[in-house]
Amino acid sequence: MSRLHPPPARAVRRRTRASRSGTALLSGLVLLAPAAAAGSLVSAIPARADNPTISLNSLRTAWDAAEPNLGPAQVSASDFGRRWSTAVDGAVFAQPLVAGSTVVVATETNHVYGVSATDGRILWQRALGTPVPSSTACLSPGTGITSTPVYDKATDTVYLVAKANENGAHFSVHALDAASGAERSGWPVTVQGDPVNSPGVPFNPGTSAQRAGLLLLNGAVYFGFASDCGVGTYVGHVAGVNTSTRKLTLWSTESGSKSQNGGVWMSGGGLVSDGSGRIFIATGNGAGESSSPPKGPGDKPQGHFADSVVRLGVNSDGSLAPKDFFSPSNNRQLDHDDLDLGSGGPAALPTGFGTSAHPHLLVQVGKDGRIFLLDRDNLGGMGQGPNGTDAVVGTTGPYKGVWGHPGVWGGDGGYVYMIENYGSLRALKYSVNGSGNPQLTSAGTSAEGFGYASGSPVVTSNGTTSGSALVWLVYSGTGPGGQNGELRVYDPVPVNGTLKMRRSFPLGTVTRFSVPATDSGRVFVGTKDGHLIAFGRAS
Repeated sequence: MSRLHPPPARAVRRRTRASRSGTALLSGLVLLAPAAAAGSLVSAIPARADNPTISLNSLRTAWDAAEPNLGPAQVSASDFGRRWSTAVDGAVFAQPLVAGSTVVVATETNHVYGVSATDGRILWQRALGTPVPSSTACLSPGTGITSTPVYDKATDTVYLVAKANENGAHFSVHALDAASGAERSGWPVTVQGDPVNSPGVPFNPGTSAQRAGLLLLNGAVYFGFASDCGVGTYVGHVAGVNTSTRKLTLWSTESGSKSQNGGVWMSGGGLVSDGSGRIFIATGNGAGESSSPPKGPGDKPQGHFADSVVRLGVNSDGSLAPKDFFSPSNNRQLDHDDLDLGSGGPAALPTGFGTSAHPHLLVQVGKDGRIFLLDRDNLGGMGQGPNGTDAVVGTTGPYKGVWGHPGVWGGDGGYVYMIENYGSLRALKYSVNGSGNPQLTSAGTSAEGFGYASGSPVVTSNGTTSGSALVWLVYSGTGPGGQNGELRVYDPVPVNGTLKMRRSFPLGTVTRFSVPATDSGRVFVGTKDGHLIAFGRAS
């Protein structure tokens, strides 16, 4: 098979200001030296780096290939464990970010902290307004900062979205100095107005929630909106803010006033980009007249995108427009049965996964348990396969549904991992079938089960070196509110169909869809009971 390459490795962080590179999270980073074959040795990675975004990079692979100090031998050592725990004000739904030696953590009470990665000292903190009260099961007792922010290394700036209750509920995009927490001049920017494709139907912050992780692309920050636990009348949106001019753009998943829902929530997964001007999202259930796409080719998108994967393009004026889409041929049934395709966040597979016919692959999972392998350059439309079936690269399953996003391991021939709702951690092996098409096949599951809304997996490794990888994830606990949560660590390659759990560590009460952050031999997890916890070796 073709060699699998890691996603761009993280560069050593320097405090000197660099010229802005709007695609820093994609391509402006040091690449690992290619190996002679998949799983062979790779050159060492500098120790100090960053974890700037949800799932580590804009492909959303959740693969940290720069962690020689988080290998099986290190994690199995007797001195590997909890290093520190720092109390913060509010539940932590967002994945922590790492900017140099500072861990940035945001909470549902609209507090943001800069914490020393070494010893857990609070270096700075900032309050960004009164959170909005919420009685829903998803975000009670209040909504503040739910999504994972994004860090721009070039300007040492953290961008985040906060919901505040000052003269009514509103969302604001903030830009904070990562070194001090100070707000950048000219910020924040309020999210308001009509979407470019749905004039006269303004954005409604009162019925919206912002869970999907932020994307930094070409000097703009993009983020998605859905509902607060499906309550009220809402429509999905994607918003973008130019970081230089602070110009706002809005795009709606449902054009006009007769269709609703189509939220962009993705269980906290981030908007995906594989290059300049290309943004991928997944949407949830629709409601109303023709809320999901009708039968038709992907490159002729209509105005309704519930239960879809959509590729958006960025126009010259900064506005967004759909360029391609995929929606399952049974999308109306998915709408009816509350089986969101968009309960899962998409992940773009890195170079090496794919063939000459389908070099750019994307994995999409959802509540109905099917795993779709899509071509990012030709998503497949709706009902374009034989006899009105799905025109996709491949489909695996159905297994149990997924409320989360995949993790990717490019060594050992290539694997994709996902956590099933009330199911197991599942490993899918990448291969090419007899017809020359890429495929994912189930290779094994964990013996341990997982509850509702357990988090999404993260993979650490030393390049593609076989035997260097581990899979990290947050188990959502034994109680309905996330009690008795755990950080679990698994070997990446199933043995006789079973993924071995190497270790587990208690976390206390955890949030839904929690994702750990990894950096320089440490693992950082935020909790529902208001703590940031670090794990690693004693030295």
